[in-house]
Amino acid sequence: MKGLCGVNCSKCLIRSYCGGCSMCEASLCNKKCESCFSLCPERKGLFFHLNSIGGLDLDPESNLSTHFILPIHIPIVPDKVKTKITKEKLPVVSIHAGKMFSRNGVKINKSYLNKGFQHALNLDKYTKGILEFYVKDRTLEGFWDNRHFIYSGLKQMGFKAIISPNFSVYSDAPRMDHLYNMKRSEIVYNEMINEGLEVIPDISWYNKIDLDRWCKAITKNNIKTIAFSFQVVGVRLKASTVWKSFILGFRYLCENIPRDVSIVVAGIVSKKRVEKLFQASNGQSIHILNQSAYVQSRRAVISETRKQNKKLTFDEIFLKNKDYFDKTYTELKGKYNP
Repeated sequence: MKGLCGVNCSKCLIRSYCGGCSMCEASLCNKKCESCFSLCPERKGLFFHLNSIGGLDLDPESNLSTHFILPIHIPIVPDKVKTKITKEKLPVVSIHAGKMFSRNGVKINKSYLNKGFQHALNLDKYTKGILEFYVKDRTLEGFWDNRHFIYSGLKQMGFKAIISPNFSVYSDAPRMDHLYNMKRSEIVYNEMINEGLEVIPDISWYNKIDLDRWCKAITKNNIKTIAFSFQVVGVRLKASTVWKSFILGFRYLCENIPRDVSIVVAGIVSKKRVEKLFQASNGQSIHILNQSAYVQSRRAVISETRKQNKKLTFDEIFLKNKDYFDKTYTELKGKYNP
């Protein structure tokens, strides 16, 4: 069997990982490999490079120690709040790596590294933080190249947990690119575990083969907390097919991993879609990363009514929005996963 690019998939060394042609844009390629960012069988030294990173098998280490009690709603705080918020009002937050790192990802910004994320964001010193890496590719590539120098800084900051980087799995990229980026996420996850950090593996995927590989690893290695991103899924009609694909993938994942696995979900915040998450789950505990509460507050918008309120401060609106999502998600949990 040949793919659209002309490569004979039947003779490929990694067919069992791949599944064949992914309908990528390789068939349109002008063969300028030296300036191409993607990996494909046309690239010289490809298989040597894959061997140098340990091959394509996914073997994430157990994160049993990271299996702590997470709130159902984890608000993302991307920027500094004006008024310091107590840990009673904001016990756990998520920190956006895109703000914490330099734009090229090669280092942690001094405002975070020197005095911690709580000081950088004007939070209570006892507020716990979960770092997420749902950031631009440029930041991820810089982090990848410099990660061994960065781990000590992450340890210094004392995060409750870190979600491993989500290296992009674009649908129009060569299949080899998908496999390489999933492997990179696993490599960083294992390295962080070995550095003594509390880490949650991000489950990136393209097809059922990928999900099967992750499900097998999660079950075999006793992984108790994972992350799943819907970040590429929009809200317009043209995104409806992608949404259906992702929610089906999420359902399949939940059906094939133990029920005592907790799942941190990114990229879904609306009541309607979060309800679909609970319906798709198989008894797993669901926890929502949500930047909407903060973003809407900076527009003076109350999340519950979707109307502006010019009488309250931005931070007051943020807490009001946070409480609304707390209540909404808790009610859904009680309905579908009591």
